[in-house]
Amino acid sequence: MVVVVPAGEVASGLEFSMHACQSGFAEVRFAFPGGGKSGFSSGGIYDYRGPQSQEALKDVLLFAAGKAKDVQGRTINQLLPVKVFNNYVGAVGWSNGGNVLLVTLAKFASDLPFVGWLAFYESPLGSMFYPPSLGGAQDLMLNRHYRLGSAATGKCLVDYRKLCYQPAGQKSPGSHKKLGQPEIPGVLFFDENGNKGWDEETEFALPYCGDVGLDKQIYPPSVTLALGRLGIFGAEWPASVAQLPESEKYFLERDGSLYIADVVKAMPWLLVSVFGSQLDHLERQSDHPHIPLNYNGWLANRLGFVRLNPDPAYVGAIANMNGRNFIDNKPNCSIDASSIEEFLEPEGLVPDYVFMEAAIAELCDRKRARNLKESLGAPLVNYENGAGREHNPG
Repeated sequence: MVVVVPAGEVASGLEFSMHACQSGFAEVRFAFPGGGKSGFSSGGIYDYRGPQSQEALKDVLLFAAGKAKDVQGRTINQLLPVKVFNNYVGAVGWSNGGNVLLVTLAKFASDLPFVGWLAFYESPLGSMFYPPSLGGAQDLMLNRHYRLGSAATGKCLVDYRKLCYQPAGQKSPGSHKKLGQPEIPGVLFFDENGNKGWDEETEFALPYCGDVGLDKQIYPPSVTLALGRLGIFGAEWPASVAQLPESEKYFLERDGSLYIADVVKAMPWLLVSVFGSQLDHLERQSDHPHIPLNYNGWLANRLGFVRLNPDPAYVGAIANMNGRNFIDNKPNCSIDASSIEEFLEPEGLVPDYVFMEAAIAELCDRKRARNLKESLGAPLVNYENGAGREHNPG
């Protein structure tokens, strides 16, 4: 049983599939309050992965484990046409889904002792990574003021001396606004040529967050600190930009990296897999800063099992390929962030969801078999995708 926590900033994860059923899983997808689609909507108001979303995710996890019932009083075991093993369940934080997953586990750990393992798909943990304040796939350029390699130490260092704010007359990038929200006037950018005006083609603009009922640009705490320290706004802070207490409060509810230590302390039995490929789907800095930050967070807090990318035996079995094509990082081993690409999966051989299938299959099998050996050599369970074989209905 695997609960898939949706990516991005949208409220619904109903239409996305990681194809987990191909590897023998019941895949649970859901919508946060205020999300969904016609006939499958969730009540309430979407709070952008805040407290109401966390409460809903807790309830979905309880339902997946058979610990909670639906509105008609039925358990998941009564609804499914096949028998499922849900004495414990796993969860996948798909990209930004990893943030709300960690916050939820930290808040409700005592209610969720059946959560046995976690897998993260290139999750942008950290306030600087979602939305991508160092440059993402939709940006024309990267934030060149970030010090490469610093995020792996847990401190994302940025030189803010060229930071500048243009209050009106030019909109900030459309990709930096929340879906369905109006653009909030004003652009925060690095003024490379010193003319106090944002040039979209040559100067990086920082993305901002928004919140329900709050018509303000919310920047990460470290960025907001720099705004004050450098006196960017002079004597009067604009009402359209959140100040430090608002920024800290916002990201305290949405930055999963703040809660890794709490989750390890409350749930030391967890097995964790962090996936990273050589071409990230969101972050584009060459040092893949969010990957070592995530992995090292678990390693530093001495979780019993954490792995960067799945056992190649599992990837090979599920992809029907030779496992030697894929990366073999040993569990619980330190990584050299200066040569991070050596630890990341190659591009183009298989879709990313195949790696995630392999990750959850390995975690589930290891959990059930209580096998935490460094290298397995072969999957603990035989995975057969049926490709290339005739189907014999008899």
